[in-house]
Amino acid sequence: MSGRLIERSILFLLVTGLVLTSCSVISEVSATPTVVIPTPTEEPITELTVCMAEEPKSLFYYADQTSDATFIYEAIYDGPYDMNAYLPEPVILKGIPNMDDGSATYQPVGINAGDTVLDVNGNIVPLVQGVQVFPRDCRSMECAVTWDGISEIQMDQVVMTFTLVDGVTWADGTNVTASDSQYSYQLAAELTPRAFTSTVERIAAYQVVDDHTIEVSTLPGLITSSYEKYFFHPLPKHNWSQYPASDLNTQAEVSQTPLGWGPFQIISWQSGESITLEKNPYYFRADEGLPFVDRIEVRFVGKDNSLSDLLAQGTCDVLDTSLTTTISQGVLDALKNDTEYTLDVLPGKNWKVLLFGITPASYDDGYYPYGTDRPDILSDLEFRKAVSQCLDLDQILAGSGVNGTMDPFAYFPFETEGAVSTAHLFDIENANNTLNALGWKDYDANPATARISVGVANVPDGTKLSLDLVASPDPVNVSEAEAIKASLMNCGIQVNINYLPVEELYLGGENGILFGRDFDLALVAWQVGANLPCQLFESEEIPSKENYWIGANDGGGNISGYSNQNFDQLCYMARFTMDDPREALTAQVEAAGILENDIPFIAMYFNPEVVIYRNTLCGVQNLKSEKYPYSSIENWEIYDTCN
Repeated sequence: MSGRLIERSILFLLVTGLVLTSCSVISEVSATPTVVIPTPTEEPITELTVCMAEEPKSLFYYADQTSDATFIYEAIYDGPYDMNAYLPEPVILKGIPNMDDGSATYQPVGINAGDTVLDVNGNIVPLVQGVQVFPRDCRSMECAVTWDGISEIQMDQVVMTFTLVDGVTWADGTNVTASDSQYSYQLAAELTPRAFTSTVERIAAYQVVDDHTIEVSTLPGLITSSYEKYFFHPLPKHNWSQYPASDLNTQAEVSQTPLGWGPFQIISWQSGESITLEKNPYYFRADEGLPFVDRIEVRFVGKDNSLSDLLAQGTCDVLDTSLTTTISQGVLDALKNDTEYTLDVLPGKNWKVLLFGITPASYDDGYYPYGTDRPDILSDLEFRKAVSQCLDLDQILAGSGVNGTMDPFAYFPFETEGAVSTAHLFDIENANNTLNALGWKDYDANPATARISVGVANVPDGTKLSLDLVASPDPVNVSEAEAIKASLMNCGIQVNINYLPVEELYLGGENGILFGRDFDLALVAWQVGANLPCQLFESEEIPSKENYWIGANDGGGNISGYSNQNFDQLCYMARFTMDDPREALTAQVEAAGILENDIPFIAMYFNPEVVIYRNTLCGVQNLKSEKYPYSSIENWEIYDTCN
């Protein structure tokens, strides 16, 4: 091979090697792609705006609690229990104490002269001669004894055990413990807030067993079906115990940004404007994905803003009941067909009745129909039924602009098993027939003139069928009273209305119109909640000269003078001798059923509490909850449609 050929061969090999080497390098570079780190997409924040009329004065749990704080409390505290249809449901407790599983028991204790006990009427008294008490293993008046003043007596005290569920923490990550509940009890005992005083006074000992367990011992003689009331709402001892109890309400971290264990925590409070809540990362149900909403702004919009304007502005997702106290029927009707908002009309706590003055105080020394006593018209049940049938409640309430829950079952604001109202059926024809049969005659066939008595039992012949109605002069009462007068006129019942200032109408003692039992008919509003007030109609609570016009034990609320022994027994058993919540509730329903049949009053309505929220807000649950709709706040979420 020539030298030139050898040179060309070597050059070819070199070039080929360089090309292959280059391809190899290119291949290696191509096999290692450039890594691009993506920017994470932030999850959208779910926000809601709740509008209410005014801001709370304080969020300290033992300050004067107002309805303005209800929503905030439900957001930062979950429980410790919820009241649904008059029965407690545990939230941060493993259960409500009860006699069946031994979490509530009776423990015998020896009692001597001067020891503090509860008597058979639930009054806290020192044991002295003549006091009636329930001895050991006694739960009824049949076995009650009157103490002789000498012998030691064995009585029962209730011992209840409350156990916290695992994993409940404050919003700073610190565990909620039994000591926090004991600390709360100690604060209540020192500060004596009115709502808790009665419960505190009935507790003999409130002890921490371990981090999760509280043991409560009551005064001897207590029998209760309301065990939940004896567990005190935990408060953050690790944060607050540095302050004297009397100074707590002056501390911003107590009154403005209190720690809670609920689904939300308070981030800021702009005075006069808003409170901002954000999801609590330490919420004990966080592993369920709760709460679904990330942030809630609570705006204080004032009472002067009209509901229509607030809805038109569209800035409120939820309108609190404080903004709907004077809602008109027109707005209600419009909202019922609104495609943007949902409307719930719930029973409020004010129970309005037309009360019969069945037994006036002037009858207490005997009834003298031909003297100065009022003719005994109202003691006749058939007559009261006729009055009830004469009243067109729908028309009366619509005319006064009231949109309450009409025709309730006695004093029950919420539905419960067996509580079905049957008393008030509007039937003028039947009412007139009943009045004729009783001896109330309409000789001139003119219903605008009063009927005349002929052979009516306990009523002198020739008595005009005329009744006096007393009421305070606020616009709603005036409208209702005038409508009642017009309605009863259709049955030949004449009504004379007397409007009195509230202070005069509710004056205590024998000179009072109501508490002195000196009326025929009265428009009265009572405040009713989860505590069903059967004592308002107990015979021993009829105010009279003998009991100094204050009744036997509960203030003399039975101003109608109504009396029924079967009702008295059921009410007493439910309040003082039953230790099972469902049995006590059943007794209350049976007692209220007697009232429905006996008609000492006509239950007109519970004042309405109207809740308005966007149709896209889902998870609003449990109409029978005392704190509806806020009791389900952790389940609120936003969707285009709720299924």
